[in-house]
Amino acid sequence: MSTTIKRYKIDSQRTVLMKRGTIFFRNTSVGCLVLNISTGGAGLAVEGDAAIPFAFDLEIESEPIRRHCILVWHLERRLGVTFEFDRVQRPEGGPV
Repeated sequence: MSTTIKRYKIDSQRTVLMKRGTIFFRNTSVGCLVLNISTGGAGLAVEGDAAIPFAFDLEIESEPIRRHCILVWHLERRLGVTFEFDRVQRPEGGPV
């Protein structure tokens, strides 16, 4: 089992969040709902049928950071991700 998956499974202290989010990759953005979150990862529900890559950035409404995510599992439109801990601040006035 990879270190990423182990970290995701161990990190079980999740909080229900239910906030809008945006997934960013290759000059593309996809809306999502952040179902739950913890310090190490999140559960997402993706809007539409866009193919989501293995790694992407996630912004959550009303939070000033963009998290880099690694896909751990994917089932239809639901995703489980783990966060890489080098969080990027959004610049004043909008997305990175």
